[in-house]
Amino acid sequence: MSRSLWQVIVSLGLCVGMCFPALSWAGDLPINTKLGGDFTLPSTRGESTSLSDFNGKAILLNFGYTSCPDICPMVLNRMAAVMNELDDERAKVQPVFLTFDPARDTVERLQQYLKYFGDDFVGFTGTDKQLVEVARQYGVIAIPQKSDSAAGTLYTHSDYIYLLDQQGRVRALYSKSDSISKMVDDIESLLED
Repeated sequence: MSRSLWQVIVSLGLCVGMCFPALSWAGDLPINTKLGGDFTLPSTRGESTSLSDFNGKAILLNFGYTSCPDICPMVLNRMAAVMNELDDERAKVQPVFLTFDPARDTVERLQQYLKYFGDDFVGFTGTDKQLVEVARQYGVIAIPQKSDSAAGTLYTHSDYIYLLDQQGRVRALYSKSDSISKMVDDIESLLED
């Protein structure tokens, strides 16, 4: 996948989803009707897993890549911290990580990587075309850049954590400035609906 195609597709999706969000309300959190949607991809659970397989659970969703030297481990640590704060409600929330680097992030690589953050984390991969489509659905920015470092290709990318409700609808996006306690409070409010 060429860098320019990724840029055009994901930037367009981001602008549509983030610049002009369509919101409706249910409970304490709005429903973003411009971002999100179901997808079916190979995952750490099997050859073909759909996001809708987790309907009935709240979902914490992040996009990244396992060779990321800094941002992705920090974001996944934040997701793990949220999961640890949920105690008995942890089983009602599904943490999901979707790569945009399928050349390196095989299912086996995702299994090895995600176990450091929690046994319940599920990783998705796919073809470039499949992953660009999902990135567009969620307005994700991921721009590959050649690097002379040992990590090889690096990505400039967005780092939001998406909170999806039990019907798979986007209810909140969290940046690094949002506190763990706010995320836990929002999840608990969804679980009470």
